[in-house]
Amino acid sequence: MIKTLTSWRGIFAVCIVCYHFAMHEFDQMTYAGVTFFFMLSGFLVAYRHSEIKSCKQFYWRRLSRIFPLHWFVLAAMIVFDMALMHKFHYGWDLPLHVLLLQSWVPSEAVFYNYSIHSWFLSSLMFCVIATPLMLKFFNRMGLKIAFQVVIAACVAVIVVNLVADEHWHSYLYVCPVTRLVDYTLGMLLGITLRDRIMPRRISAAQATAHEVVPLMVLAAFIIIHSNGSVVSEQLEHSVLWWLPVSLLLVTCTILNGKEGLVGKFLSIKPLLWLGGISFEVYLLQKFVNNAFCYVVAPFFGHFGILIYGYSFICTLPLLILTAWLVNRLMKCLIPTA
Repeated sequence: MIKTLTSWRGIFAVCIVCYHFAMHEFDQMTYAGVTFFFMLSGFLVAYRHSEIKSCKQFYWRRLSRIFPLHWFVLAAMIVFDMALMHKFHYGWDLPLHVLLLQSWVPSEAVFYNYSIHSWFLSSLMFCVIATPLMLKFFNRMGLKIAFQVVIAACVAVIVVNLVADEHWHSYLYVCPVTRLVDYTLGMLLGITLRDRIMPRRISAAQATAHEVVPLMVLAAFIIIHSNGSVVSEQLEHSVLWWLPVSLLLVTCTILNGKEGLVGKFLSIKPLLWLGGISFEVYLLQKFVNNAFCYVVAPFFGHFGILIYGYSFICTLPLLILTAWLVNRLMKCLIPTA
């Protein structure tokens, strides 16, 4: 396990939740975080597996982690809407959400419906299904050709983002095909680092200096995006964050077990624990917020506080506690997940 990457999962998940709680100063970290999660997923698969010997076992382990939690959250949202908000309406797109196919439909009314944040799982599932085929391609064709193909795909994504109108630019954020490029970039990094001989000795000062570099690059890209240039806004959904996220993945992997001050801080148990439940934190955020607004808040003289910012201080601890409980429940029900 690469501890620092686990902690980054927790940090990015909380940043995403903060943004959804109307704290817009976290918008850059949110876009970077979504890109990080796609790239990290591809990175870990390739870094741990040179090839997949059993597709059945691979799919079971991955999809058993995705679908049960997704169905749990989707059912909880539907029951909550019917019982307390009295507004649930069955639509033709519900089966798409059940099967995690909603991100293939270029309409916000579809891919953001029901369990709004499950679009991520819809796109991730496509990446997972494509993984064995891509690993075979990389192993057969070699890294040189693989990099050429992926670079061509990256250029295509950049061009499409630059020329897309507002509607299609919004859809590119959730589109499984464009997110597959993020995932594949992570896979190439994982393959490249998998057989790399890591430095045996490195001083704490040297390690800290290396750790600061990706943080500075990430900060620089946040500043670039915050300045509001047309190009940075068109590329904000994933392209803009490829470099800083790649540097994070590479640095954390190379310094694994030889961390400097930054890495030692990221290796503390609370951050590792938070990273371990980041998946549940992300998926449960809307349900927990609605539960707080319509179940807990009335005891304090309020009802139906739908603006996230008003309930943030109370909702975040409740979200983390709920995420931990659901995480434990899923591990008990599906031990191999």
